[in-house]
Amino acid sequence: MTDNHREEREFFRTAASLMVFWGPDTLAGRQALALDSKLWEGHGEMEAAARKALEDEKAPEALRPVLSVMRWLDFKLDLILHQMRLREQAAHFPGRATTTDLSGSGFGVAEPLGVEVGSRVLVSLALPDEPSRPVTALGEVVRAGEADLAHGAASAVRFLDIAEIDRERLIRFTFNQQRRLLAQRNQGEQE
Repeated sequence: MTDNHREEREFFRTAASLMVFWGPDTLAGRQALALDSKLWEGHGEMEAAARKALEDEKAPEALRPVLSVMRWLDFKLDLILHQMRLREQAAHFPGRATTTDLSGSGFGVAEPLGVEVGSRVLVSLALPDEPSRPVTALGEVVRAGEADLAHGAASAVRFLDIAEIDRERLIRFTFNQQRRLLAQRNQGEQE
């Protein structure tokens, strides 16, 4: 993928109303995000390996029950991590806002965040397709104030540091969201 194509995908913006949690950029918050990333990285690798082995027709039949248990454990681990994350969220992401739009490079929110342009914030938002696996990132406030017709958002945050897998999830979500909105519009025109 060329750098130009990648940038186009990152900046593709779509309307989206999602809850975003945010808080100040602190060392403790960054440490919590780093631990979360490491856990999800190992967790994701285990899930992918189990799924691939189950789908592989050459996998020995004797391994299938073990692989099924691994997938079950993966689901349980999701639930445990989600509960742990809720406690972390209260400590490191005390602010709440609702997104107006979303892209692989950032998001707009309907409400003023109450912080100055240039402030760094830690953000966490859950995508509807994987609510127990939030996207977390370090962001910079690039717009702060009241909502206006030109921007539609009171505040905007640009991602400064986000895991590539999370950026890809956001990009995939924005394209899927755009397809849903187009399908709804086309259906409305046909009626």
